[in-house]
Amino acid sequence: FCPVGGFGIDGASSFTIGSSFVHPEKLYFAITGDLAFFYDLNSLGNRHIGNNLRILLINNGLGFEFKKCYAMAYRLLEDEVEPYVAAAGHFGKQSLSLVRHYAEDLGFEYLRASNKLEFEKVYKRFVSPELTHKPILFECFVTSEDESTSLNVIHNRD
Repeated sequence: FCPVGGFGIDGASSFTIGSSFVHPEKLYFAITGDLAFFYDLNSLGNRHIGNNLRILLINNGLGFEFKKCYAMAYRLLEDEVEPYVAAAGHFGKQSLSLVRHYAEDLGFEYLRASNKLEFEKVYKRFVSPELTHKPILFECFVTSEDESTSLNVIHNRD
């Protein structure tokens, strides 16, 4: 578990990376959105990152947290939330190569999924309990609509 300042954007990746140094024999998982990931991007350049780190990057091309119907920004700005608060289209506009090249150039194994079929082909590698030769970054591309639907399913389970 990670103490996160600012409800999600302040250093979740760097915190997990630092924590992974303590027990190099244990796996450490970070789940982050693209806006928080890019905010903390420099942490991936740490030369001490081991093969016990796994990062799941949910890339929807914006800060989805700000688009939720109960978010103050959404209630006040509605249609203007995406460009002015949620940073829609930032950092490559869901580029299929930006994070991949960055991660691979820093020594990570890179996995990607843009749909359920692609996800099912690679997720077992990501969740494998075995240590791999490299840390793994798994980037999943989603839409805001799919993320909203998923959250509704999670929050309304019986």
